[in-house]
Amino acid sequence: MTRSLVTWRLPLILLLSACGGGGSGDPPAPPPTFAVGGSVSGLNGLVVLQVNGGDDLTVSANGSFAFATALADGTAYSVSVRTQPSSPAQTCAVANPSGTVSGAAVTAPSVSCTTNVYAVGGSVAGLAGSGLVLQDNGSDDLAVAPGATSFAFATPVASGAPYAVGVKTQPTGPAQTCVVSAGSGTVGSTAIAAPTVTCTVNTAFVCGTSTNGTVVSHAGNIAASETWAGAGTVHLVTAPVTILAPATVTIQKCAIVRLAAGAGIDVRGDTTSGAFARLVAAGDDRVTGRVVFEKSSATAWGRLRALNPKSIIDLSFTALSGGGNVGGSQLNAVISLNGTGPLPDPMLRVIGVDIDAPAGAALYFSNAAFIADSDALNIAGHTDSMIAMPAMALGSVPSNTYGDNPNVALNEIRVVENANVFDNLTIATPVPIHFKADSVHVGGLAPTFVPNVTLTLERDVTLKFERASTSPTLVTFGDIGQPVDKNAALVVRGTADRPVRFTSAKAMPAPGDWAGLWLMTSNGSQIDHAIIEYAGGDASVGPVNCGPFDASINQPARHIAALLVGDGTDEQYVPPAGLITNSVFRSNAGNFAIDSVWQAPSFGPALTATNQFGSGPKFCKQSKNRKTGGCFVGGVDQSGCLVP
Repeated sequence: MTRSLVTWRLPLILLLSACGGGGSGDPPAPPPTFAVGGSVSGLNGLVVLQVNGGDDLTVSANGSFAFATALADGTAYSVSVRTQPSSPAQTCAVANPSGTVSGAAVTAPSVSCTTNVYAVGGSVAGLAGSGLVLQDNGSDDLAVAPGATSFAFATPVASGAPYAVGVKTQPTGPAQTCVVSAGSGTVGSTAIAAPTVTCTVNTAFVCGTSTNGTVVSHAGNIAASETWAGAGTVHLVTAPVTILAPATVTIQKCAIVRLAAGAGIDVRGDTTSGAFARLVAAGDDRVTGRVVFEKSSATAWGRLRALNPKSIIDLSFTALSGGGNVGGSQLNAVISLNGTGPLPDPMLRVIGVDIDAPAGAALYFSNAAFIADSDALNIAGHTDSMIAMPAMALGSVPSNTYGDNPNVALNEIRVVENANVFDNLTIATPVPIHFKADSVHVGGLAPTFVPNVTLTLERDVTLKFERASTSPTLVTFGDIGQPVDKNAALVVRGTADRPVRFTSAKAMPAPGDWAGLWLMTSNGSQIDHAIIEYAGGDASVGPVNCGPFDASINQPARHIAALLVGDGTDEQYVPPAGLITNSVFRSNAGNFAIDSVWQAPSFGPALTATNQFGSGPKFCKQSKNRKTGGCFVGGVDQSGCLVP
């Protein structure tokens, strides 16, 4: 019994021992842990820190930081920068970066960040002159030597800060203009080398030729006033433009207006409201302050056109070339004006205007005229007449209008639409005026019915006549056959060295090309220093007088003369003896130089004193007028020549 008890108790003791109960050899407890961190200053972005090569920590603000994983007491630590800030670029350094955890949180590491700075510079091309000074951000002046190919400013610029390279002083000797490209931006993380300074030797600015690099396109309607810049700005008219009332388009001096093929500018006033639309070319000098209109391609552009009396085209010191591509309309004129009449509406003002190489005529006036103060117009290279206009607009032509075409026959004004003069009119232009019509009437007919009309021709005026069909042109003044005939006077104010000329429009003129002048009822007429030539064509004039008998037709001689005077038989117009003075009749056909077709109590007056007569009239210088009661005196027929 005793042995068995001992055997049982030994295993129990071994079992207790194996379970560790109650012995003095138990393992020690783990050491405490503490946070590792520190402080950051000067940070302007994001910095990534590490401790002992791991446990990355992104810091975005100044102040304290702590890594996520605490370290056991007694553990060595080492704080470092894994990734430097990049926006802006900075360099962060750690002070007191390493040590051992010693029973407390670690706070000794100090991260200090400073923003990086980088040099600003670039390249230079074409610098030959001295005196070039560059600036960065409006300061840090840098003088660049002639021939330099690069530059760098002395003061670097911090990352994230702007830079702006500009020219403070342009070089001289030779004078140059330097332009900076890619000159501004924000400093990143490398030195700036993109700016390029390109220098070119200055050439003289030529107004109307030199451009400043600015190009503006125009097309469609313009309903509000606007200004087209000058100083070398190019304005492209890519499609037709219409200026609508009440808008005014003002083009400044030294602007260049380039128009596409067939494109033009219309000006449309409002005839209902009375509001004007205007195109104004505001040049101030023919050389240094002009406005230029020219084609943008090899094909001619269209025209400038005023569409109604409330439309004004006002051109000062303006040059127009290569226009008139309008399909034959209005003689392919580069400027056309369209009024309503009955008297022409003033719609075009020109001062110092040059028109070159229009497709046809330069100007076409339809019931329109020049504005009164127009002055100095020169037209060259035209393939049709310089100007086309109705007769009543002739008085508006500036006196100093000139044509410069080797084909001198085209240096003229063509009368179109209405060749008649029906209100007082004074013509002073020296440009020859071409009438192509079977008749021209001066006097108060429709639409005005002015009872007394005077046509005044100043010195140097030339009127050329061409028949429109088979009848030679006859120019008549006044009207006959009424109780009180309407009167129309012809006043010619030529001088000895600058006479007024009535002539043929043919390139090879001949006697009889046109009929002549007929002063029907023409009280107040006075012709001085005139030349009448190539007249005497038969216009079938039928008054009677006491002129000579023509045996070839067995009747009194027909009324064919360069100048017919009188109103037939009603005695409402008998000319004064001094009607025509200091004048020349030459190269005329017909029966007489002067045909007297008035009726008076006696023969005369003679109108030949002080005048010169060349060969040509068949019978005499002046026929006899009809004497009241007939051509018999004392029973003898006195018909014949008053002046042989």
